Amino acid sequence: MKKREEEEESKDPVWLTTFGDAMSLMLTFFVMLFAATSLNKSKIEPALGSLRGALGIMQKTKPAIVSTPLVVEPTQKIAQQISQFVISKGLTGKVKVKLVRGGIRVSLASPILFELGKAELKQEIFPLLDEIAIILKKLPNEIVVEGHTDNLPIHTKRFPSNWELSAARAINVAKYLIKKGVSPSRVGVVGYADSRPIYPNDTPEHRASNRRVEIFIREKNV
Repeated sequence: MKKREEEEESKDPVWLTTFGDAMSLMLTFFVMLFAATSLNKSKIEPALGSLRGALGIMQKTKPAIVSTPLVVEPTQKIAQQISQFVISKGLTGKVKVKLVRGGIRVSLASPILFELGKAELKQEIFPLLDEIAIILKKLPNEIVVEGHTDNLPIHTKRFPSNWELSAARAINVAKYLIKKGVSPSRVGVVGYADSRPIYPNDTPEHRASNRRVEIFIREKNV
């Protein structure tokens, strides 16, 4: 009996054991908290982010720093810039700027560009082509210069047909733009002769309208 009483007196109370466990947990918590605040944030944040992602936890993060892409001007803005210059020079009746599917079409009437049956550019058109070149050389857009004629046949030593004439006119406009700084890698040339009229070739006025060079500025996809 005496031995049993001595054993019971030597045992700790039950609440003391629980209290000891709680204190141990709290001590461990504060040690981990101190260690966490001492860690390099630049190293711990990616690790925490990966953990959150794996657990499906969404959080607000700062946007990643990326290089600034090439600014691509909207086709509407390009058309507006060219139109403003055309209006300022009183060329609205001879130069048409249109937004079309896939880009911009700048149509230049042949009489302001060339003498009849010739492909050499008139000097009067240089200021307009200069302005167009200033706009185009800053852009990444592809450019196609198209030559068009009416259906009146031509047969000279230099131009056996309207195909050669339309191509030569388009080439000279393209070469001028390239000379003024437009990258040749973005310029293409095509001669359509009289195959794509905008009016029937039934009157002198309609034939004059069909004789033209069109600069097609392709829309740039971003």
